[in-house]
Amino acid sequence: MNQRKFRYFAIFGTMRSGSNLLEQALNQFDGIRCYGELFNPSFIGGPRQQDSFGFSLAERERDPVALIEAMIDAAGDSIAGFRIFDGHDPRITEHALRDPLCAKILLRRDFLDSYVSLKIARKTDQWLLRNAPQRKKATIRFDAAEFAQYRRQKQAYFDRIRKALQESGQTAFELTYPAQKDVGVLNGIAQFLGASARIRTLKETIRPQNPEPLSEKVENFAEMQAALALQERAGTVTGAADPLMRANIPRMVTCTTHPVLFAPIPGGPNEEVLRWMARLDGAPEPESGYRAAVQTGTLLHTGHSQRTLFEWMHSNPDVQVISAVRHPLPRAYDAFMSKIFATGPGTYDMIRKQLVESFDVNLPDAADIDAGTYGIREHRNAFHAFLRFLKSNLAGQTSIRIDGLWASQMSFLAAFNTAVPVTLVAREGRLDGAFRYVESLLDIPPPQLGPPLRPEHRFPLDKIYTRQTENLARKAYNVDYTRLGFDDYQAALEA
Repeated sequence: MNQRKFRYFAIFGTMRSGSNLLEQALNQFDGIRCYGELFNPSFIGGPRQQDSFGFSLAERERDPVALIEAMIDAAGDSIAGFRIFDGHDPRITEHALRDPLCAKILLRRDFLDSYVSLKIARKTDQWLLRNAPQRKKATIRFDAAEFAQYRRQKQAYFDRIRKALQESGQTAFELTYPAQKDVGVLNGIAQFLGASARIRTLKETIRPQNPEPLSEKVENFAEMQAALALQERAGTVTGAADPLMRANIPRMVTCTTHPVLFAPIPGGPNEEVLRWMARLDGAPEPESGYRAAVQTGTLLHTGHSQRTLFEWMHSNPDVQVISAVRHPLPRAYDAFMSKIFATGPGTYDMIRKQLVESFDVNLPDAADIDAGTYGIREHRNAFHAFLRFLKSNLAGQTSIRIDGLWASQMSFLAAFNTAVPVTLVAREGRLDGAFRYVESLLDIPPPQLGPPLRPEHRFPLDKIYTRQTENLARKAYNVDYTRLGFDDYQAALEA
């Protein structure tokens, strides 16, 4: 009779944390079986594997917990488990964290090492090395803002795991990247899992991909050291459990000559607000668009830390903190058209594939459009299927992440207010009135603005809109419709 405390186990880690090495080590124990990334959005278990334990990707999407039960059954007397990362099915993350019969193994690696390793893997497209002569070497450039965001996201993931375990009175077996080669630690994991087998030596079939020191892997090593020291002094590396981190302060934008701070919501009418702020500063129109100019540092100011933002606010006591919202329907449509319908650099190819395979979002390729087999009716059906997906996705009922471009705008406003009180929430279509109001408060003349900036799509939303379109959008975005006071999109069409 099996007296084990746990029925299965989950290794909580991140990409480039050494989880392949840990899986290889655990599978050398009799009575332990690790089946890879069972809940990776692109595959089941390992790359190019589209089914496992009798489950296809679509079947896993419908009932991911059933896949765990099938894994347990297949393992027999062994204890089985899987690796799960912060980009995998969030339903399974929550299920495993709540389940006291799941043994939790928490695997961590130094954030800088994992960041550099990830960038090299993306550059070489080499993710696992078994034969040393086949190793691909590469160097990367360190991006301070990119790394700060990377570290915040990973820290938030581990903080959330720890908080869930503390609240439920559970414990995890924690280890760091170097400890995976320690036979004593590995035997400790086996004991933790309830397996009786022990090993004396470790057979290593996975080779280190980037054994060189950081100074040989990072092209701008001195610049990286200076940036890291600056981040430490600015306080941008504090724990992500701090609610201020959720407000995404580095993406907030300030004027250089006026006390105006903008907290942008992804997918909102941000270009128009940035254009207005740039005109307040007397800046010329950029060639590459206002958002791109802000990100490159040629307009306005962004990239604040908590400290620099609060110092700026202290020196600008009359600061006006504004945000801008958009009607949920055209916002969702722009996200669909720019990231899902479109293909190529910057689009969400992986999510597109999942939507086609598991959510009946029938999307065309270029040949379908050129041949005239994909038109308004087909496009309406595809967008309607996307809206149905959004209803489930925003309720946390899918394996796909809630992307910022289609997340609730109310969730962003709530996060902003943990850092700075938003004094004005402007709505697209009424931005001019909001601008005039702020100008009157600050006693500054209104700048000259051009016509409203509107994205252009191959299939305009107005052409596919029906009453059903509105109903589906309301089901997905009930909170934004009711709390932000949006009327039906039809009213805008008739205005």
